Amino acid sequence: MLAALFLAALSSSASSGHDDPDLVTLKDKKQVECRVLLENEQKVVYRTGKKTQEVARAEVTDVQSVERSLEQFLERFANADATSVPALADLALFAEKSYLPGEAFNTWIRILTLDPENEQAWTKLGGTKRRKGWELKVRGRFLDIQELRTRVSDWKNALELRTAHFLVQTDAAPELALDATLDLERAYLTFYKILGKPLELYVFDELPEIQIFADAKDFPAPPTPGRSAWFSFPANTLYVNVAGKPNRGDIVAELVDALIYNSFRRTLDKKTGQIEPWAREGLRQAFAGAVRPNPGKVRFDFETPLTAHFKTQASDAKALTLEQVLRAGFASFDSGTDAPRYVAQSYTLTHFLAFAGQGKYRAAYATFLKDSYLGKGGASNFAKAVGVDPKTLEAEWVAYVKKLAGG
Repeated sequence: MLAALFLAALSSSASSGHDDPDLVTLKDKKQVECRVLLENEQKVVYRTGKKTQEVARAEVTDVQSVERSLEQFLERFANADATSVPALADLALFAEKSYLPGEAFNTWIRILTLDPENEQAWTKLGGTKRRKGWELKVRGRFLDIQELRTRVSDWKNALELRTAHFLVQTDAAPELALDATLDLERAYLTFYKILGKPLELYVFDELPEIQIFADAKDFPAPPTPGRSAWFSFPANTLYVNVAGKPNRGDIVAELVDALIYNSFRRTLDKKTGQIEPWAREGLRQAFAGAVRPNPGKVRFDFETPLTAHFKTQASDAKALTLEQVLRAGFASFDSGTDAPRYVAQSYTLTHFLAFAGQGKYRAAYATFLKDSYLGKGGASNFAKAVGVDPKTLEAEWVAYVKKLAGG
């Protein structure tokens, strides 16, 4: 492992992006520099300064956005030879011209792991060629690669890497950190593909922090003991412990909390709020069960259900009723002998609402998620949103569970 992935100091030069990195071209040829918040078949919503504007999709002829560029960047990385310096240099230059400064910065660092004397990468990162070779000036001192590596292996001088939507801080192996930046953005795009469209979620650019700890002693104690990750809503920070054998499901589930929190508060213009406990846990389990790890190229498979949860409910003599799941508090999912039961059934209910009857409840479920964040949750509001008698809905849910459980 080469140490050039160091640069806690360098990362300060990689901004989170231009204030208005996107460009919308209207039918009358007018071009608007802005931040695109939402784009679908019906409309485009964008922000200029503090003003949010909505225009019909038919009035827009072209959209250039961070999200479109990010998708292209990740696709290019997936198809590129990650051991080829020329291929990575082309990718970094693409990111630079596509208003993805964080991705460009991180790719130049990746190049130094392959070619520690690469002049183009060092120049891009602000290094200086001195008598002993390339060095970086940090707080008045010039440090070489070995000195930089030693520096950032201490959490007090943790490496910082910005991406299009996150700020990663870590003292873990540089390769792990770089792959994590890519996987975070792949998870971001997947979240918006799955939930962003039906919920019409706005993109966020608050840069929530992802702190990845290589040493368990530095990892802040999670509210639920034993977890490999936890998300702090007040700090808008996801803490991840990668010492030993981290639980990927824990990490993905907590990342979903971060995505829900940032997207909902941005879209609904409400700084505090929570979706219903069962809905939150159901989404956490859905993403955790769908993740297919591959460093830097993670993917999510939602087509394959978590059969174990369906079988658990189908064979459970003390299975919860629909009302019990809907009225459960957050503690029901975190502790106690019934916690696995609540977790399993929140997932099956979420899967049922998303996929049963070719998604006939999907729109109502999406509406309820938004309403619940605004404080209009609860069993009665859920029944109104779905528009079906609770007993009828429960019977459909139970039948769906038995079908997917295999009997």
